[in-house]
Amino acid sequence: MPPGSFRQDMRALLRDRVLDAAREITTARGWSALTMGAVASRVGVSRQHLYKEIGTKETLGAALVSRETERFLDGIVAQVRAHPADPVAGLVAAVGHALDEGSTNTLLKAILTADDARGESLLPLLTARPDAVLGWATERVAAVMTSLYTGYARSPAELGTCADGIVRLVLSHLTQPSGPPEPAITQVRWLIGGVLDPSRHTGSGGPPAEQEQ
Repeated sequence: MPPGSFRQDMRALLRDRVLDAAREITTARGWSALTMGAVASRVGVSRQHLYKEIGTKETLGAALVSRETERFLDGIVAQVRAHPADPVAGLVAAVGHALDEGSTNTLLKAILTADDARGESLLPLLTARPDAVLGWATERVAAVMTSLYTGYARSPAELGTCADGIVRLVLSHLTQPSGPPEPAITQVRWLIGGVLDPSRHTGSGGPPAEQEQ
């Protein structure tokens, strides 16, 4: 293995360990209780080395939010992929999973809410670039929908619009929960019903035999 690759692997390993430590501290004590010194001590490196490799606490928080968001999206995509021939079941399962994760995942709850009276929160790191987060999530959802459900829609553009609507709906319910998840599920069923029609599907996995004008 080239020396450069070894160093890169070691830095990647350190980054994962740092993020794991930050996640443990945040879920146990809240983001406001996390200090770079506490993370460095848990990982077994000096605070100076941690700053050199990671940067500031805000940079660490952004990396933590990014990794958790990616894992969150992986779970959503997995739910859709588990229903390759049933778009309604797949997307409803995906939304149900997302809302459940939002209510039970301790780090997601820490990201979405202020964790103490001072109001210190990871949420600004998520909302600082809302278009980037929304675009990232929509792209992932649209990609898996296109790979599985093209034959149920009139056009790929409709799938993209549907994915955008689903992502916006989920983000709204996660950041401003107003009750149980059932209303969100009902909204998703309504949205899907307007775009994905099982009667259009040819059963071949490709586009429908006749496109509606």
